[in-house]
Amino acid sequence: MKTSSNEYKYQHLGKVFRLVEQFELISRTDLAKLSGFAPASMTMLTKTLIEHKFILERASQNLPSRGRPAVGLSVSPFYWHFVCLTISSNKLAISLCELNGQAVQQADYTVDKAEYPHLTEAIFARLQHFMANHPLDQAQILAVSISVLGKINAEKTAITQLGQHSVQCPLSTSLAEMFHCPILLNEHFQLWFLAESTLGSLISNDNVIFLQLDDTINLSVLLKGKLLHQDEHKRMNVDKMIMPKFSPLSEEIAAEMDEMQRFQLANQVTLPALTRLIDRYLPNTQEGVLPKIQWFCQCVERQNPHALAILEHLSDNLAYMLMNLINIFSTEKIMLNSPLLHIKTPLFERVQAKLGQNLLRHDLNIDLVTSQYDWNSPLIPAVAIKLGIYKGNLLKNLIEFK
Repeated sequence: MKTSSNEYKYQHLGKVFRLVEQFELISRTDLAKLSGFAPASMTMLTKTLIEHKFILERASQNLPSRGRPAVGLSVSPFYWHFVCLTISSNKLAISLCELNGQAVQQADYTVDKAEYPHLTEAIFARLQHFMANHPLDQAQILAVSISVLGKINAEKTAITQLGQHSVQCPLSTSLAEMFHCPILLNEHFQLWFLAESTLGSLISNDNVIFLQLDDTINLSVLLKGKLLHQDEHKRMNVDKMIMPKFSPLSEEIAAEMDEMQRFQLANQVTLPALTRLIDRYLPNTQEGVLPKIQWFCQCVERQNPHALAILEHLSDNLAYMLMNLINIFSTEKIMLNSPLLHIKTPLFERVQAKLGQNLLRHDLNIDLVTSQYDWNSPLIPAVAIKLGIYKGNLLKNLIEFK
């Protein structure tokens, strides 16, 4: 599809904004050099961004001088705000952020499974409570970004799954009644690896396996700086990969399932699967998956023999899955995001040792790293808004329709 000159205008505005954000304080002359735009065009573009309160002029005086201080441009964080929601199977995190991504207000709420049949109303009520305690002029809200630790529909209007439970939650329609701005609904995994690959500073590599392990297994691969699955609703499906029988735990963990299902990866390493072993070998009174996983991590730290056996089972299966992917893609960096990172050191040591023993290529130096973002970091849903600004989509919506 041919791009109109009007579309280019907003793309150029997004490019200029991103450069200003990147350099914190930069002159129009330097912006023109870096962007390749003519000085006259740069003047018009920065004027538009200043008028709409995306950037502002600041004096820059590095050295003592009697002359007039130089004028630089920086992001204006004070006017525009955005609202970020992160929804998991039992938690709702809400943040109010400035344009630079800094959270100025945050609150966490619990979500009970009994509320799933009326999940839209439950989230809406908590959001109303948050906005009542942190009032803000609606005209200053640029967008609302929602990150779901689960699944959404293809139209990006409704949540269809949280954890292992199917839900019907047409959240975008409901929130459109509260906010008169774009509502961006995305799956948490997609936003997480976009945040790490576009905003993060830990990757420094164009070939990365992104693995998010919690109630489900989410996996994607960055090859030569490009995502293997360009369609954001697709990812590498490894759930049904058949695992070897590493130990008696491999059979015990899903003993009620038939043999074909029992050894599938999703039934060996996801958090709900692991809790079956935890309840059997590490007696506890914890309610819910995450408290049980935390209990397991504590038992590993105490060197409990049963906990160490479960850890060995987990690392065997993860290493086998990763070994197959590394042998295919020759990827040397693996980024893991999971509540299991409380035991990162013993888990990584075991996985790395097993990879070293079994990889077909011995010249690869596998680097296991963790995400720099907590699961409820507002920077994860915020990446959807930032990319919308960089591409010009949100700027167009504001300038033409607000």
